[in-house]
Amino acid sequence: MRQLSCHHTHFCLTLFSALALFSVGCGQSGPAVEYVQGVVTLDGAPLEGATVFFSPKGSAGKGAAGKTQPDGSFTLNTQGAKPGAGTAVGDYSVTVSKVEMPEFPNISEDDPRYGTAEHDRLQQEASRAKPKAIVPEKYNSSETSPFTAKVESGSNTFTFDVSSKND
Repeated sequence: MRQLSCHHTHFCLTLFSALALFSVGCGQSGPAVEYVQGVVTLDGAPLEGATVFFSPKGSAGKGAAGKTQPDGSFTLNTQGAKPGAGTAVGDYSVTVSKVEMPEFPNISEDDPRYGTAEHDRLQQEASRAKPKAIVPEKYNSSETSPFTAKVESGSNTFTFDVSSKND
């Protein structure tokens, strides 16, 4: 069994938390939330498929997450609220993460490599491959991310520009 690094464990926990938020709360009632939208860019270009997570800094606020669209835009979803409704008023640490999972070779039974040493080598290589971080690690943790947000009554719009350079 492979062990995951601390970074991968943190990413998995963040991903599972975000998925739990997306899957809960489709009713009309729920916590008082404010609409939150925004845009995430990577070196100035829209970043598609990233997870944006708002973590409350204090007792006020509710954790919320959103997934960026092709134009980099996102809306937040919080547990117990209508999807896309936003999150509670408060101060937040904001993290942004995106990884690409390694691709496994698709070698069918009619492929001449099927069942050969080459097939085994490709499968082993793929199983050892690590996910590729598209967003630098510092943006994946509320302790190291430079992003913060203050959600207030009404509509809230934020822009987060991620840099691929390690500062």
